[in-house]
Amino acid sequence: MSVSSEEEIFWEHYPITRRVVKVLTDHDLQQKIDHEIKMREGTAKLLAASKHPNQMLEAAKNLLSSNTRIISYMTELQKRKTAEVMGKNMAVEGNQLPCRATVSLSDLRIPLMWKDTDHFKNKGDYRRYAVFCLLKIGTEIYDTSMISNVDRSMTDITFDDIIVFNNIPHDFDCKVEVFCHKLHEDLSMANTPKKLRKKINDLSGSVGRSVGKRLSGLNDADIIGNMVLGPKFEMVAKGSLSLTDVDDSVRTFDLTLETTSDGTIHELPLFGHYCCRLAALPLCLVEPTVTGFLNLQQDGEDDVSKWKRYWCVLKNLQLACWSSPNDVEVTQPLVAIPVTKSTQICDADPTTSQRSHTFHIKTTDIHGITQHTLAADSKDDLSQWWDGFQQHLLDQALWKHAVEYPMDVKQSSVRRSSVFQRKSSIYDDTPLIEAPKRASLVDLKVEDDQLNKMLHTLMGEQKEIRGSGTFRQNSTS
Repeated sequence: MSVSSEEEIFWEHYPITRRVVKVLTDHDLQQKIDHEIKMREGTAKLLAASKHPNQMLEAAKNLLSSNTRIISYMTELQKRKTAEVMGKNMAVEGNQLPCRATVSLSDLRIPLMWKDTDHFKNKGDYRRYAVFCLLKIGTEIYDTSMISNVDRSMTDITFDDIIVFNNIPHDFDCKVEVFCHKLHEDLSMANTPKKLRKKINDLSGSVGRSVGKRLSGLNDADIIGNMVLGPKFEMVAKGSLSLTDVDDSVRTFDLTLETTSDGTIHELPLFGHYCCRLAALPLCLVEPTVTGFLNLQQDGEDDVSKWKRYWCVLKNLQLACWSSPNDVEVTQPLVAIPVTKSTQICDADPTTSQRSHTFHIKTTDIHGITQHTLAADSKDDLSQWWDGFQQHLLDQALWKHAVEYPMDVKQSSVRRSSVFQRKSSIYDDTPLIEAPKRASLVDLKVEDDQLNKMLHTLMGEQKEIRGSGTFRQNSTS
């Protein structure tokens, strides 16, 4: 018998082990910080030595990404240390921890809004930009490939990257930040006037080897005097995604345009929206919540000969039953009992049941009402199954529509060349008729109320199971 709540029970009995794991986790975070610092130092040196414009753009982009990760890691580390000093307890009541998920973001497109004279008449300023995005959930930060030479001939910026986030909680906040650099010919160290560049090199050689290395490697700052060493990217827009935005298809979201220091909007003609596909795959759909043997009553007759023993797996909104554990990977389940928002679970009346540790699973669907009676081998097994059902319903309540069916979470893409390869316009690919919605807000609210009611019932039953050896009849409506 295995169940996810066993982990929290383990922590209760061995608190010193929790502290050791926390130290190891903090050490892992510190290693990430050290790694990013080394990456930053190497990238800064590469930026100072680069002469090719594309190399400088990539180096400046990587430098910005490393700085963002370092700040995020240090903020998280400080937050953990503050929580430890304040003595805050991160445990969840009832030892029930909602499952996590794999989240992927793909098909990212940002439409542009050029003036008529720019795009259609091919007149006006021939502005060109280099654009990339940072995608952040907690301390997981990824950058997209950079699209260079964005000009008035393009109606949208398309990123082919597939970004995958692992071990993400249900209350995640995915931040999308758009960075832009207007292409010029005179922002690089390589194109600095010879006299000014010679003066900087002389300065690096006259202040000593240690300080000279810092200046050439940009370890302490990316600015010497008032001169920027390399291209400077600015955040021109940002967006935010959460669980409510998870869908199996591409959707449109709002972009908040950033303003410059003088209060004006950046020159890049953003439309104020972006399109992407945000998919989530909760682990309860692909990993068992609890497994073990259960006895299933056949033909609804409470006779000892009418019970059959199955190996059962609670996963993917159902209790799947096989003859033995060896059949799980090779055959379809012999019995599949739905465990969804419309499922009611209650213990059997011990005065009328001939078998102990018995409970009922009642499901209402389009085909009507079905009821199954099952029995665990012992009180401890029954308690663990009760924890498993409670965990499964909790996951459904918190992950909402993301658990209706397993979404296709695409694999992370291999970083491609930064050369822009134009696809069809976003205006050609956007359907005029919106896809039908799964359920109204009222329907979701009713289902959530049913789930909350079922969770309260299971928690009450679990307390009674753990507190005494007697069961009482308790059903939900």
